[in-house]
Amino acid sequence: MNERLRIKLSAVSGRPTITGPLTEHIATTLTEAKARYVTVEGEAGAFCEGLDLDCLSDPAEDWTAVQRGYAAMLRAIERAACPVVALVDGVALGGGLGLVATADLVIATSRSTFGLPEVLVGLIPEMALPYLAQRVGVAKARLLALDGGTVDAPTALRIGLVDEIADDLDIAIARHARRWLRADARAQQEVKAGIVEMNAPDTEVAALRRFTKLLATAETQRRIVRMAAGEPPWLDDSEGEL
Repeated sequence: MNERLRIKLSAVSGRPTITGPLTEHIATTLTEAKARYVTVEGEAGAFCEGLDLDCLSDPAEDWTAVQRGYAAMLRAIERAACPVVALVDGVALGGGLGLVATADLVIATSRSTFGLPEVLVGLIPEMALPYLAQRVGVAKARLLALDGGTVDAPTALRIGLVDEIADDLDIAIARHARRWLRADARAQQEVKAGIVEMNAPDTEVAALRRFTKLLATAETQRRIVRMAAGEPPWLDDSEGEL
């Protein structure tokens, strides 16, 4: 299993915009990912500018299919078996902001900006808004959607849209990766599944089922014994790979 899987937005679309092929690529990649964590990255100065405005008035474009594909991509990010990180350098607008809001960790450079400009062109960020509300709260998400303007990186950090500001994104993610690689990948997967199911019926029953399943495994028992003995529960370099 790879430690890090990189998804470069421009590698599919050629531009930092939301397209059908891009959403399909990300959804498929995350569903099939065999990695300990995934980073979603744009280009220098531009993370993702949202839907391609040049195509919005194209009558040949099936925007229903594009939006469904976008929704499927956001679900794939939310339900990925490993942590998904948005590394933002530059603008993250509209659908790009929705992608950011769905990530488990958001690290941005100080020059990054964020916004939902849909209302300026008579549209609404209907797919992104629920995920944004989960991350920053309903009131702040609503204001961002109503305003149509942008916020800078320090403001995004203050409201919880961004988790960390760093000039070197790779150095910043490496600190988090060291901790993730020590964790049990199965337990991380169950944490994410539990968050998805929080508002589902029988939440307590499902949570107990996940806990019991993990507790019964040999790996969890080994980690418990090591921690109880005052030792790191993860394998160190002399004991093999993580």
